[in-house]
Amino acid sequence: MVILFISMGLAWMVSAQESLTQEQLQQAAYVRHCGTCHLALPAEVMPSQTWERLLADPDHYGQRIQPPLGVDLQLAWSYLRPNSRSVQQGEIVPFRLPDSRFFQALHPDVTFPYPPRVTTCIDCHPHVELGDFFSLKEDAL
Repeated sequence: MVILFISMGLAWMVSAQESLTQEQLQQAAYVRHCGTCHLALPAEVMPSQTWERLLADPDHYGQRIQPPLGVDLQLAWSYLRPNSRSVQQGEIVPFRLPDSRFFQALHPDVTFPYPPRVTTCIDCHPHVELGDFFSLKEDAL
């Protein structure tokens, strides 16, 4: 009887995983790796050159990390690359949100009381932990 329930549970897990799209699996790998220490930013806020360097560099904003390897690296990059854009020729690759023209384009009329950081997104976007960057707090308008 116990084996039957275990088999049913495994079958449910497999069918639940089968319902994910390739992009959802790629995004999940990115969020799993980058979202354990801080908020996993949307791919769109930084250029692909930034993401490429961040994925490869163990020196991560003053912290030593283990960059993703193997399949995790391939999945994360397969999500980040098509969902971000390249910098223009001669443009400096940004590594801070306020320096990213993509971040600036997504926040065209926003005056920040302090420099935006990964930790400050929740100040205006109350559901970022769910990946919702479109919802805004009323006082953020």
